[in-house]
Amino acid sequence: MSTVALHQKYRPQTIAELVGQPYIKTALTNAVKHLQIAPAYLFTGSRGTGKTSTARIFAKSLNCLNTKKPTDQPCGICQSCRSIETSNSLDVSEIDAASNNGVDDARALIDRSTLAPVTGRYRIFILDECHCLTGNAFNALLKCIEEPPPHVVFILCTTELHKVLPTIVSRCQVFNFRTLSVQAIVQHLGIIADAESISIDEEALTAIATQAKKIKLVLSKDAVEYLAEAIGNDMTRAATELCKLSIYGNGKQLELAEVKELVPCQTQNSLQLASAIRQGESNQVLHLLDDLLSRSEPLMVIVATLLTQFRTWLWVKSAMSATGYAYVFGVKKDSELAQLCSISNPNRIYYLRQEVANTSINALAKAVTMMLNLEMSIKRGTDSGAVASHRASSKDLLLIILSVSRLFKLT
Repeated sequence: MSTVALHQKYRPQTIAELVGQPYIKTALTNAVKHLQIAPAYLFTGSRGTGKTSTARIFAKSLNCLNTKKPTDQPCGICQSCRSIETSNSLDVSEIDAASNNGVDDARALIDRSTLAPVTGRYRIFILDECHCLTGNAFNALLKCIEEPPPHVVFILCTTELHKVLPTIVSRCQVFNFRTLSVQAIVQHLGIIADAESISIDEEALTAIATQAKKIKLVLSKDAVEYLAEAIGNDMTRAATELCKLSIYGNGKQLELAEVKELVPCQTQNSLQLASAIRQGESNQVLHLLDDLLSRSEPLMVIVATLLTQFRTWLWVKSAMSATGYAYVFGVKKDSELAQLCSISNPNRIYYLRQEVANTSINALAKAVTMMLNLEMSIKRGTDSGAVASHRASSKDLLLIILSVSRLFKLT
């Protein structure tokens, strides 16, 4: 017997149910209520923020057959709503622009746009990953997007807005989707847990949400330049982990310790690692690093998490505000983070950022050598006397992180 995954079962079905996008909800709701439908929309944002799902919901709102006009509360049961949900609608076409990116594909789309809707009010074209279209394809679509037939709506979705032709962008209503906050994920997981009778406390939900957050870090110039994404889709990943925990719990109260064993929570472990490095506890550092690796933590995630914490630490110290950053350090409240950061010196983090930006990684050794260098760097950076100078200790910390990142590059 097949079951429906929680992230699919509780996927938003109306504009009002969208999570973490309050301004977009208001704008689209008002557009539908006041019948101010634009000929073209452009949804932009990182992967997993709900762009394509929102495009489908908006299409259902425009073409719902159980109302006499577009509605912000599509019924979800009429032929139009059900066909859009299953991607079988004759009036709503989802096109993967990554594989249909040529000028001939664009011309075929233009020809289809001249046809009248079969059952709904509009013919709607959802172009996913539209930045993959060629320049000629964009130029071919330009006139149609600028002056489409009255029954046509284009919804373009992209993760890379800068690659979309500026003339296309200027003719669309652009909506920027934000990544979900930990608080938004926790709130939504709580709703799912209540609906599914899953007994789990808020601290455990926060651990799941923290792990589901994306970790993005880009180091420029000659330093290690990479984009580390721990998890692709925040809410989908969190709901999937919650489903796994509900099976494990089988009705009993789930404790944080159990969640940490079942859901890899590298944030707290890497925080302990960073603290041990700062305090010069070399044996503890080696133990924590070995524990992280024994849990099959990807090296890129360890490095990205550490550097994300260092970056946030510097931000909190500079801005004198910890609002919204507690989850990065695995603490419950922003006030705890502010207290934690108040006892640290930002000079170490400042020098770390400067030296990472100016460090070249042209000479890479074998993976085994890198692991040896990592361990030696840790010993050198945490032995007595090594932390006397902020600049010196930051260099040693830099060696630790670069050693891990170089090892990742070789594996």
